[in-house]
Amino acid sequence: MKVKLTKKFIDSVDYTAKGTDIYMDDVLTGFALRVGKQSKRYTLHKRINGKLYRDEVEETHLITLTEAREKATIMMANIKKGLHVYDGLHEVLEEPKDKTNNVPTLRDAYTYFKSAKTSLAKGTITTYDRQILHKLKDWLNISLNDITKSMVSEKHREISKQSKAQADATMRALRSVWNYCRDSFLDDNEDFLIKEQSVRILSAKKDWNKVKPRTKHVEEEYLGTYLKTLLNYMDRSSHLQVTPAVNPVELNLGDFSYAA
Repeated sequence: MKVKLTKKFIDSVDYTAKGTDIYMDDVLTGFALRVGKQSKRYTLHKRINGKLYRDEVEETHLITLTEAREKATIMMANIKKGLHVYDGLHEVLEEPKDKTNNVPTLRDAYTYFKSAKTSLAKGTITTYDRQILHKLKDWLNISLNDITKSMVSEKHREISKQSKAQADATMRALRSVWNYCRDSFLDDNEDFLIKEQSVRILSAKKDWNKVKPRTKHVEEEYLGTYLKTLLNYMDRSSHLQVTPAVNPVELNLGDFSYAA
């Protein structure tokens, strides 16, 4: 069963009469709650590189849900790197955490986003890297809660001077990272640590750029030349393979006629 795991849901789930029940998390793929006759445990339940991993994360009463998700993310990253599934986790979990100062910077949020969203295509990651790590590089060490609406509006105008399309794409990438992390970084009471994303100011003020789709095409007067050039193109190796026995083919395209 797939559900959005919350502290309220975990506390309300009954122990099983026999066997175990698995509840897959709707927030972090591969993270799950395993409920038995006398225990409730967070667990890693994910197929990685063709192999199914079922490793215990922690008992629910020993760790918060947010910490469990973070630990599961590290475990999955370790597996992908070829490390032991629990590599470095003892040191990480033993470090004291300040619950009042647990809002990630943009850099931390983006790192978490990429590690958790394992289904992202390489092309998407490359695009997001360009937008988050380069176009927003001066924000990387700023807490998400400190990125204001006015900052978003100003940065959007700044990038728009170079490219309106890139300005919109950058802010959409920021919005995706922000929304995903807002649902992932919660306190012990399952309340949000991260405020609502400030990018919504662009919608409220209708400041998104109106980027027209590309409509470039070959003008009719150049179509014949274009077709001849296209059909005549061949590299040296293909030229050597052409046999003189091939019969010419007559192409008729409207008012344009070309014999190959």
